[in-house]
Amino acid sequence: MPDQTEKNTADIAEIKTDIKTIKENHLHHIERDLAIQSTDMRRLTKQLEKIDMRLWGILILLVGSVVIGVITNGL
Repeated sequence: MPDQTEKNTADIAEIKTDIKTIKENHLHHIERDLAIQSTDMRRLTKQLEKIDMRLWGILILLVGSVVIGVITNGL
């Protein structure tokens, strides 16, 4: 029985060490992936802002051309 207890104690210690190693490695990868994702999100936000400004510009040109057409030609 004491041999089994010592074996179990050694196995538990090894399992705890393995869990700690896996957890630390996993957290490191998660942190790295979040940093990459954050950078990608900022770049995507800038691109969307540019597209948004272009769409507003096109909308203003369309509305302006319709209004000018109505003013010059009448209804």
